[in-house]
Amino acid sequence: MATPVAVRSGRTAHWSRRRGPAQAQCVRRWLLLLVPVIAAIGIALALVGRASDAAPLVETVAEPSAVSTPQLIVVDVVGAVARPGVVRLPAGARVLDALLAAGGMTADADLFALNKAAPLRDGTRIYVPRPGEAVPAGALGSTAETKVNLNSATVNELDALPGVGPATAAAIVRARTAKPFATVDELQTRGLVSPKVFADLRDLVTVR
Repeated sequence: MATPVAVRSGRTAHWSRRRGPAQAQCVRRWLLLLVPVIAAIGIALALVGRASDAAPLVETVAEPSAVSTPQLIVVDVVGAVARPGVVRLPAGARVLDALLAAGGMTADADLFALNKAAPLRDGTRIYVPRPGEAVPAGALGSTAETKVNLNSATVNELDALPGVGPATAAAIVRARTAKPFATVDELQTRGLVSPKVFADLRDLVTVR
């Protein structure tokens, strides 16, 4: 009776020896499959952690740049124009701009009395005369306006006066910088020009 038991035991041992290498091979296959998966999970977790540690993005909104307001000058336009009155023009405007802002010159205006390309300054008065009419004092184109202003003329404008050279023109500019001229006679009383030169240019200069 002992023989069958021994046979079964031998078969079991033989089966166990056959299953041992097969199970080991199966485990190795699973490990080979699991290693890439575990590695991928580790990489994914590392990326998520790095993203969470990154500084938050702050969206900056550019502020709108301030719009600069153009500088305006005020000019009084009177005489032979369609709409006499005060007009506002951008700095650097010319006489023609003021005439157009006043509706243009009328049919009876003296078209050649004014230099339409002349630049304007704030507070200028433009008088458009009719033929044979004199321009009032103080208006653009009047005798006083065409004179050289000692308090604002450039060195070149002063140098163009009779008897005034570059050195005298520079001296006049230094003198008015220290103290503006109150009268034309100060050219002589301050010792800037000789009596003969002063007599030649007295009627060509003014003080405003």
